[in-house]
Amino acid sequence: MRGIIGINGDIPLIGTLMFGLIDRGTNLIQIRPTSVCPLNCIYCSTSSGPFSKYHINDYIVDIDYLTEWIKSIVEYKGGNVEANLDSVGEPLTYKNIVELVRKLREMKGISVISMQTNGVLLTKKLVDDLEGAGIDRINLSINTFDKEKARYMSGQPWYNLDKIIDMARYISKTRIHLLIAPVIVPGINDNDIDDLIRFAVELNKNKNPKWPIIGIQKFEEYRFGRKPKGVKEISYWKFYNQLKGLEKKYKMKLILSKKDFGIYKVKEVPKKFNVYEKVRLKVMLPGWMKNQVIAVGRNRCVNVINFKQDFEEMKGRMINVKILRNKDNIYVGEMY
Repeated sequence: MRGIIGINGDIPLIGTLMFGLIDRGTNLIQIRPTSVCPLNCIYCSTSSGPFSKYHINDYIVDIDYLTEWIKSIVEYKGGNVEANLDSVGEPLTYKNIVELVRKLREMKGISVISMQTNGVLLTKKLVDDLEGAGIDRINLSINTFDKEKARYMSGQPWYNLDKIIDMARYISKTRIHLLIAPVIVPGINDNDIDDLIRFAVELNKNKNPKWPIIGIQKFEEYRFGRKPKGVKEISYWKFYNQLKGLEKKYKMKLILSKKDFGIYKVKEVPKKFNVYEKVRLKVMLPGWMKNQVIAVGRNRCVNVINFKQDFEEMKGRMINVKILRNKDNIYVGEMY
């Protein structure tokens, strides 16, 4: 059975992919309060969900502790920050999501609050609560209008496409900007792109949107991600050529960039470890996958791979770690 690990004041909130904060050197901060997800999407880049063959633990961050870290990074960035609530799972599994949005709205220096969601946990009341708390944009994953195909792509037989569509229509009538965010998987939902574009246009026909109304994403293969049987990833050249044709057809911009969302480069939170640096770190948490632990040093987390020792025996001990990755302040290392 998968463990649920609470994150509080003992664990830094920068350094991991699974929880905390990710800064990629722009005015957007990715906020990951939880790694839990109810779906098992066939295209999931992190192979998340209850039936994941890789993950043995999930993480949930204390809201007050999370807010402290967000505030410090917003101040470091100098303001005009987009706080993007996302996850390797589903942000709406976080029970304090509305309170978190409210705290973000009250925070000086945050100009936009956005959220990624697959929509399965949305209700009209939750949408109303999120609107009242001050969320600006919801990026909603809808991949098809075929019910059977939708269930297949979600990896769950109970997936209710009608409900997701109803929620999309409901959100479109609020002050929240709605962006439809499909992932196009070759050979599975290629033929649904036109319907999804028309749906996004329909929902925004009486609005003058501040941001794009649809963000079409390319399916990509990852080492630990899911790949549907028989699916072959297409090149970006082919993907963008498809979008160019659709842009001409619908006379709207579909090839999007950070600029379309007001995202620009600003100073990145300083890196604390260099690649190939050898350091001493303290073992603190079990890892997301087998043979991994999360170790801590210099107020950062490091995901230590190829960990063969027993976690309970090593917890709290210092280990020698060689840093293998530090991009975006996401650290991976291995014992030496």
